[in-house]
This record gives sequence, C-alpha cells and structure tokens, in this order.
Amino acid sequence: MEQRVRGRRMHFVGTMPQFASAAEAFTWQTGQLADAVERLSGGETGARLAWFVPLVKELMRSPKIRARRTGDWTGYDDVDRLAVRRGQALTAEDIPLRWARWAGEELAVLEALGTPATRQRPLQVGLPAFLDLCLFIFGPTGPVRQGRAFLDAVTAQTEQVVALGGERVVLQLETPAAAIAVASAPPPLRRTVAEAVGRLLLRQVRRAPRGTRIGLHLCLGDMGHKARVGLKSAAPLVTLADVLVRKWPEGRTLEYVHLPLCAGEQPPSTEPAFYRPLRHLGLPPGTPLIAGIAHENQSERTQREVRDMVERAAGTQVDIATACGLGRRDRSQAETAVGRMRALLT
Repeated sequence: MEQRVRGRRMHFVGTMPQFASAAEAFTWQTGQLADAVERLSGGETGARLAWFVPLVKELMRSPKIRARRTGDWTGYDDVDRLAVRRGQALTAEDIPLRWARWAGEELAVLEALGTPATRQRPLQVGLPAFLDLCLFIFGPTGPVRQGRAFLDAVTAQTEQVVALGGERVVLQLETPAAAIAVASAPPPLRRTVAEAVGRLLLRQVRRAPRGTRIGLHLCLGDMGHKARVGLKSAAPLVTLADVLVRKWPEGRTLEYVHLPLCAGEQPPSTEPAFYRPLRHLGLPPGTPLIAGIAHENQSERTQREVRDMVERAAGTQVDIATACGLGRRDRSQAETAVGRMRALLT
C-alpha cells in the first residue's frame, strides 16, 4: 500500500449523541476540529441515532405491511420483522426513505453557519445498503422478495442527494450484513461469500450517477453497543474490501474504506497477528484506509500501540475512527471515544 504524505484525520461514521442538532455537530467540527476532519457529519441526531429503526416503525404502518414480530431494538433478538401482505407488492414509492431530505436540510444548515460544504470539505451522508435494509426488515428472504423495491428506493435517494450537492457530498455506503456474512463464513468459503454479497453491494454503486463520491463503511453491528460477530483477525474484512475495491465501478469515486477493527464494547486486539492480513489490502493510490480502532475502554497508551500495529501491517498511515457511529454510547462514552480519536492523530 502506498505511503500517504498528509497527516492523519478523524472520521465520524455518523451518529453523535453529544449534540441535539446538526448545527451543534457542524459547529464543533468546523471549529475545534477544523484541521482534523475532512468530511462533515450532521450527527444523525434525535431519532436518527437508531439508524433505520424509525424507517421500520413507519413502514410498519403501511396497509401493505404486516408485522410478523415486534420489538424495541434493544438487542439482536428484540427487533421488528415485517412481511408484505398477501396479494400486495411493495414498490419504491412505498418505502419512506428520508436521506435526501436530511441531506438538503444539512446543506442548508452549513450555508447558514457560514461554513458551506465544499469539494474539499464535503457533507457526509450515510446511506444503508439496500441489502441490509431488506435483510434486517424482512429476514433472510428479504433481498430476494423485496430487493428490487429497496434498490429502486435507495437509487432514487442517491440521485436526489447528488442532484442537491454534487461533489459537495460524499455518500457513505453502510453494510453490516455483508461484513457479518463474510466474517461468519468458514475461512475456505470467505472469498465465495464476499463475491456474492459484493455483487449485490456493487449493484447499488453502479446505479449511482457518474461522478458520485462514495465511501465504504464496513460494520460488524453495534446494536446495544454489542457487535453481531467478533473477529479472530482482520482477514474477513480484508477479503470483502478487496472484492469491492477490485470490482469498483468506473466513474464512481471510492473516497475511503473504513474497517471496524474492534467490536462493540470490546476494544481492539493488542496482538500484532490480528492486523497482519491488512498487508494484503490494496487500495487505489490516495484512497484513505480508516481504522476503526478508537475505543473508550482502552487506555490512550494501548490505543497508540494498536494504531502503530495497524500502520505497520497496512504499510501506510491510517485515518482514525471508531468501529461504528457513536450513537450506541452514552454521552460520556462518546466523548471519551472522541478523545481517543484525537489522541491517535499524533
């Protein structure tokens, strides 16, 4: 991997429970963190801290939908599971996605603050993969039965966001489902599974307008601040990222690759062998590797040692992030995690 010359940067995956509004989150990033952040996140505050759970609750009220199971989303076994009623067919228009509206509102907030989004410091907009939406809402058959509707809906949102912001916006493609599938597969089958889920993810990328800027956020889940699956090494993440990078569609810019190198409430490994597979990850020149290693449950000294292990294995300087958004932490935990991020820049 080619050595980068610029300094490390912080990357916020999305949610920020420290703030009550996007304006507060932007003011903090463009003020205290102005030299440390390249992409601005509105913090996905309020109900959006729960990722797409509000979408599920709203979709549940559709006359086309019935609830097979209801839940409060406190853990992986406490979720809603929906089904389309017999004789009904779900279309993109039935899926109440709001990402384009939120992107427009956040672009306007940045303008009002006097710190408009630019190509050099764009607004980052999180967009879950259609694969994840289908799986988590409808279960294992969701991608087969409802995939087209969700792909059409996500594509429409992507087109609207790009029309609003152009190069002033970076879309963050978020996919726990793909990373969990590869990490859960037996080692001999990992590449096969990665190729299968990679094809689905790249369908979404290919349908984005040419020129769209997209970052990858691979995820192991963080519901209740617990990962869905743990890792014995970074190998599954490297396998999936390698598939996606090698087959990345022409005309869509890969802005960064974020890897969750710790899991939920568990801090990152202190074993160098865990990170050695990173040597096999070949990113396009100039594409940042973002290491999801910042964690509130590990000392600053140990965190620096982990960062150095990652950089030695990857052969490049990395940017710093947590494994997932801060929204599954309380405010104190979130602030501690941010403190770790800042410390790891130097």
